[in-house]
Amino acid sequence: MRFDPPVRIATGKAGNVIRAVTDAEQAARLLLDENWPAEQMARRQVAARKAVLAALERAQDPVRAERARKAFAAAADEAGVLMSERPASIASPGFKAPKRRKR
Repeated sequence: MRFDPPVRIATGKAGNVIRAVTDAEQAARLLLDENWPAEQMARRQVAARKAVLAALERAQDPVRAERARKAFAAAADEAGVLMSERPASIASPGFKAPKRRKR
């Protein structure tokens, strides 16, 4: 099951790469990676690992997917890499970008 909404995190050495984590498999890969930004195994990271692995065991269970999403977001927040939800557009409703002329 996909995460809805995706969990946005900042990765990379400088935290300059934004990733949208869309499912438990992606979350598991990140949490189990030795480069996860926690100094030591943090409480929420352990809880997120368990929730994500449980979601992978029952891939079609929406309740487990939502628990995994929330636990992963909490672990990302604890590690300092959680980004806010995707910002809303500042354009007014119905705005259409002008068409560019071909040269």
